[in-house]
Amino acid sequence: MLELRNINVQFSGRTILKDVNETFHPGEIIGLVAPNGTGKSTLMNVIMNYVKPNSGKVVVNEKLQYKTKKDEVKIHEIISMMPDQSDLYNHLTGIEHLNVYCSMWNSDSDLIDKTIKALGMESYVKKKTGTYSLGMRQRLCFAMQIVSNTPIMLMDEVMNGLDPNNVNIISNILLKKREEGKIIIIASHLLDNLEQISDRVFLFKEGSLVNAATVSNGVGKSDISTVRVKGLSNIANEMLVNQFPGINVLPLPNNITLIDVSSFSVEELTQMVVFLTDNKFTDFSFGNVTLGDLYSMFYLKDSAELTSSANAALHEEYIRLKQELEIVKKAMTIVARK
Repeated sequence: MLELRNINVQFSGRTILKDVNETFHPGEIIGLVAPNGTGKSTLMNVIMNYVKPNSGKVVVNEKLQYKTKKDEVKIHEIISMMPDQSDLYNHLTGIEHLNVYCSMWNSDSDLIDKTIKALGMESYVKKKTGTYSLGMRQRLCFAMQIVSNTPIMLMDEVMNGLDPNNVNIISNILLKKREEGKIIIIASHLLDNLEQISDRVFLFKEGSLVNAATVSNGVGKSDISTVRVKGLSNIANEMLVNQFPGINVLPLPNNITLIDVSSFSVEELTQMVVFLTDNKFTDFSFGNVTLGDLYSMFYLKDSAELTSSANAALHEEYIRLKQELEIVKKAMTIVARK
């Protein structure tokens, strides 16, 4: 189990994480959604103790905390974070990287061959990573975390640079790892994929974690809860409210309007269709609120402003993380030479 207790992080006077309290359980895939610079990577780095929070604590398995270096070593035997492509050594082969990670976490060496086969890496895994394409490097980074085989896995943009086939392959592997009882926390911009594989999805708003299921009626439901209409004018919105008193209508910044019909009868749904077609609004569909809708609702209006202000504040974090990564790289070099 992984607990975040009242986590607060500030950089240069700006709040990055605010009063984050959440518990993640074995057998869960957790999705994190937000524009760049709003706290996803910072949260993962807090969990790894690469960034120390101004207040609050990370608790693993109800008792372990980052109190001493010895505690940190114990926790890092339980939690791993997927390496970045910049962490790869161009002069080493893929198989050498996998051997290093397997050795560092003392995991079952049989996992190496199984993971190579599952990801279709046989044709290039013995080549130096300097010859790899973007997708090949990304698959190797994912494979390195899989062979570490830790109970808790953190993955930042795991699907970056992958084609749809490889997205599907990795998704299936993640679902199998969930069945094994692992806690998997994924930050991703592939919203449709994240919605499909995640048990819970959290958005970031002003430093706080917001459970997507609590934001809007219909998120994650399989039955019809929403009508999505493109290009509905303000005048049409007013007509709609007059025609269906008490209805919840939500215009989004992307020119889509969501109409809550979760409590509608079949007769009322029919009346809705008649109203839209009579008023020449033929570009509509029935379904439920998607993660993409919530992203638009939360971020499209102010994402540029958020990213701009965050870049300066997070520069300080970048410098700190560079020092941590250098330590990890040196450790990998030592293990590789043995």
